[in-house]
Amino acid sequence: MTTNMGTMDRRPWAMTRRLTRTSAFGILALLYGFGVFVSTRASILLLKGKESGPNGHPYPPWTIIHFASALLFAVLAMMQLVSVVRRRYPLLHRYSGRIAVVSGLIAAITGVCIPFAVVPPRPLLERLYIVVYFGGVASCLLLGLRAARRHDFAMHRIWMIRAVAAAGAVMTQRITFPIFVLTFGIHSERAFWSEFVGAFALGWAINLTLAECWLRWTPSAGPYVV
Repeated sequence: MTTNMGTMDRRPWAMTRRLTRTSAFGILALLYGFGVFVSTRASILLLKGKESGPNGHPYPPWTIIHFASALLFAVLAMMQLVSVVRRRYPLLHRYSGRIAVVSGLIAAITGVCIPFAVVPPRPLLERLYIVVYFGGVASCLLLGLRAARRHDFAMHRIWMIRAVAAAGAVMTQRITFPIFVLTFGIHSERAFWSEFVGAFALGWAINLTLAECWLRWTPSAGPYVV
């Protein structure tokens, strides 16, 4: 009787964990789907010489490396989180994961360079934030790679989920920035960049919160558990 009651008591918690995990994965999947669209569009427009940054000034042609690598990372990163792929095709998971890490690092390095290379140069606040942001993404990727090489798959899982969530903040910012604009308005270029960075930071915080919820409510019994 006690065992049955204990089982019944655990059911709501199991459902809550499953719902949290599914919701977090669903939100990340939507963000990355949007990211694939944005990166593809930016790459095409750059090839045509028509893509511009958030302040309306054109990106240098070399930034196609950033958008193309971000596109590749977005596709491969979400595939890494699909448990069916990991269980049935472990070699595909392993080698596509390596490509995902390399493409993510390329996107991070080139992303750091963009605010310093565009004309006119971005303000100091945006440049500092971008360095911290992409440095965080790169650190998560490298820590996840190191854990995998040490066969510490529990830590590998933790760092890669954090990396995917952090990288997706670029897309979350597309949602939070209009909210900042509607709330505070834009009265100067300084205000624009302050709100741009603030919305970006909020998007990063939201995504990392989702990632931590996912990690908290999902068991980590082995390398093939999401």
